[in-house]
Amino acid sequence: MPSTGSREPGRSVLPSFLAPPVAVAAAWVAIAPYVLTEATTLERALIGPVPGGVALVFALADYALWRRRGRPWHDWHMILLLLPAIAAGVWIAVGALALDAGLTREELLAAGVGPGVALVGLLTTTVSYHGRHHPDEYRTSRERDRES
Repeated sequence: MPSTGSREPGRSVLPSFLAPPVAVAAAWVAIAPYVLTEATTLERALIGPVPGGVALVFALADYALWRRRGRPWHDWHMILLLLPAIAAGVWIAVGALALDAGLTREELLAAGVGPGVALVGLLTTTVSYHGRHHPDEYRTSRERDRES
């Protein structure tokens, strides 16, 4: 349950700024193995479009639902919706290493580790924002009455 309602309408906040770089990073992950590597088709799918697609779908669904619900404070639904995207970001960062896909160091950094770490960072920052409580939630009723 959202803590104390929605944020001010029309005011951009952190998830609005993080959604575009998350989408770009996830899209890059999806295509990078086809552009940069000589991995097999299965390896490319497992380190590219599958985790990139999971990250993109869940991150965009989270953003769309957050907007539709009025950009609430502390909403555990938003946090849970980003967990598969974070897991996909972790897989992106370590998947090519775990699969031993035979990529060069540069290919690993450009197609997996770099964008995977970027996605995890962006998504966990978004989760921390979704987890924030409204500042008025901790004020006593006497303080609120005094200001009224």
